[in-house]
Amino acid sequence: MRTFWMKPVAIVLVVAMCHLTMIPMGWAEQNADDINESTASQYGLGAASVFLTIPYGLGKVVMATLGGIFGGLAYAFSGGNEAAAKAVWDTSLRGTYVITPDHLKGNRAVRFLGVPQGEEAASELPPGKSAPMAPEPPK
Repeated sequence: MRTFWMKPVAIVLVVAMCHLTMIPMGWAEQNADDINESTASQYGLGAASVFLTIPYGLGKVVMATLGGIFGGLAYAFSGGNEAAAKAVWDTSLRGTYVITPDHLKGNRAVRFLGVPQGEEAASELPPGKSAPMAPEPPK
């Protein structure tokens, strides 16, 4: 005789097994910097990133919500001018939402205010480093 709990337990087990198949792929993505660091420093950076993300992420979500609302109002009151709305949306909705250990190490820049999509690559460089110059076209 089947009990009421048999089906939910089977579903949980199947979902857990599906998640276990993804773990080796995540382990394979570790880079050489992570391997050379001590476990304590990795733990410290991970814990710091979690505790810094909570207030930062809350502020960023509030900023994004207000930017979405005001961008919509800019679109409506400008007579459907999409460029005006995108200027507000790019600044408020794009950017960094989660602080990672790479941000704390200085390998990536934290962008509270977003930049337009074409300029994202240059904005992800660490502070103090400039983007490579594009070669000049032949004359």
